[in-house]
Amino acid sequence: MRIGSAKLRGRVLAAIGAMAAAGLLLTACAGGAGASNGGSSEVDAAAREAAVVRAEEGAMELITAATQENEWTGPDSSPTPIEGLKVTVIPEQMASTGSSRPANAIKAIGDQLGWNAKISDGQGQPDVQLSAVNTAVDEKADAIILIFVDTTRVQSGIERAIAADIPVITLGSLKNTPETVPDVSFDWVRSGEALAQYMVWKSEGDLRLLQMKNTDLYITVEGQYKGSQEYLENEENCPGCTIETKEWSLANFEDPNTGPAAQAVAALQANPSLNWVSCFDSCLFRVSQAIDRAGLTDKVSGAGFDCNPENIDIIRAGGSQKVCFADPREWLAYATVDNVNRMTNGDDAFDYTPAIPVALFDKDTLDSLPEDKATELEELGWQGNYDFRAKFEELWGLK
Repeated sequence: MRIGSAKLRGRVLAAIGAMAAAGLLLTACAGGAGASNGGSSEVDAAAREAAVVRAEEGAMELITAATQENEWTGPDSSPTPIEGLKVTVIPEQMASTGSSRPANAIKAIGDQLGWNAKISDGQGQPDVQLSAVNTAVDEKADAIILIFVDTTRVQSGIERAIAADIPVITLGSLKNTPETVPDVSFDWVRSGEALAQYMVWKSEGDLRLLQMKNTDLYITVEGQYKGSQEYLENEENCPGCTIETKEWSLANFEDPNTGPAAQAVAALQANPSLNWVSCFDSCLFRVSQAIDRAGLTDKVSGAGFDCNPENIDIIRAGGSQKVCFADPREWLAYATVDNVNRMTNGDDAFDYTPAIPVALFDKDTLDSLPEDKATELEELGWQGNYDFRAKFEELWGLK
């Protein structure tokens, strides 16, 4: 839902009018490592005010969505699940909560449906993920689920599965090769845009951002990172901002010397002007811990994706992470299972992307929640403000 007000629109129009009258040429945000648009004093005040108002309006869309009840916009029916199916679940890596949450949920749902669901940890390594796909084919699995696995990196295994008539489905892939492999996702680009808007708003237009860019996952490059980058590159959205980008690989996720946490602290110490850092939540959790150890907690704010329970704890406690973009990860898991059910019954997969709600959570939003909702969020992560479990059980004839 689009959130706005006459007051906000009036402020935007006034600020834009002042910009036009001043006739100043604004400099756009740049995206490369260490890129800069000049100092704060060089930015027209009206341009900055307009950017902040615009960013606040965009971020408030999803902050408001965090506390709104949602309605079901998915399918009205689903086939009866076939008992005894052998399903292999391959998460990108179980060390990442963003991957382990849906993997564990899918296994639990499979057990409920009488399936034999097996998790095979991808360990953040394409060769391990490919081996897991090939093993599933050799074991004559009835379906294969890939969670945040880049299909281009396990292509030969997917081709073997397709040739063996084994349905393959992904969760969080954004774009698959071949495109006939269905995916369950949401608008990943919007997630990056929303966090950029929040950071511009809360920094009052003086955003000096460190982006921790993972290079392994298609969704982080073409979804989250792209959404933030494109928003901040627009000169009207981010006048005078600076962006520094550090790239890292999942193979070094936990490495104390070369991983994202070590890289982030080194960058923040080398450039004390940086005031925000962004990454997906499992990465940002480690970055936040490293920031604390380095004594930088009060000097830099964090913005993350996923709203995992451990990140919610940091935000609510007033730690370095200030906001997270939330998707109901278990809802995605149920939707993925539903599509496996459809495909193993000979039906087409359902496009769930428009039906998955998203939101932003910061400390103010968390503090405003009823106690039961706050507890649920801290223990499970955001569940989408709707009882999707009951709905899927109804679709499958379990209720």
